[in-house]
Parts: sequence; structure tokens; C-alpha cells
Amino acid sequence: MSTPDSLRPIPHPSARLVDADGAIAKPWYDWLNQLATKLAELTPLEASATYDPPLLADGAGTTTDVTVPGAALGDFATAAFSLTTAGIVITAWVSAPNTVSVRFQNETGTPLDYGSGKLTARVYK
Repeated sequence: MSTPDSLRPIPHPSARLVDADGAIAKPWYDWLNQLATKLAELTPLEASATYDPPLLADGAGTTTDVTVPGAALGDFATAAFSLTTAGIVITAWVSAPNTVSVRFQNETGTPLDYGSGKLTARVYK
């Protein structure tokens, strides 16, 4: 059975993991090693701040900012909090130069009142 052209993977010229006809040219671990090498080339920027989220009713959210020197609009951003975050959706984005906005959204079904913790924002260039 042949694979329709619309479903055939488009190989990146530098990867050389898939032949022109779509056949696998190298094993998956070679691809994984190439991916790890490329990820290591990313320049992560990171900053932390102490943060005490306010009482969050179910469905409510709050947003705070973390200063991350070197962050630019369009960079990828992630965030982590030092306390348990089960049921909390954490979203991070670069909202301005050197600024990562982090939103905590309570989706637990009950109000939450966290204590103070360490909020870390990381940006990938």
C-alpha cells in the first residue's frame, strides 16, 4: 500500500533521516540526538520572584509579571511555581521587552488560597 503524497513526511534537508521517497533512512535515536543537539543550542533566560497569589475562586485567574532581562516579544516562555499546582492552569508569555506575564487560572472546582512561593519564568530565544 502506498502512502498518499499529502500524508508523506516532508524531510528537512539537513536532517537526512527520511529518504526522498519517504523511507526511513536512520533509526529514531539518531533523530532524537539531532533534536537534543538543536535544543541545546537554544539560549534559555531565567528569572525568579517571590509571589503570593490572591484567593482564587473557581474559574478565576490572576496575572503577574516577572522581569526576565533579554526577553523579547515572540520568544517562547514557560513558568513554574514552587508549590503544588494541581488544578491550576499556568500560562506564560513575553508581554513586553524584558517582561514575562504569568497567569494562574483556577480550574479545581473550589476556591484556592496559596501561600507565598517561588515563581520562575524561563524564556527560550
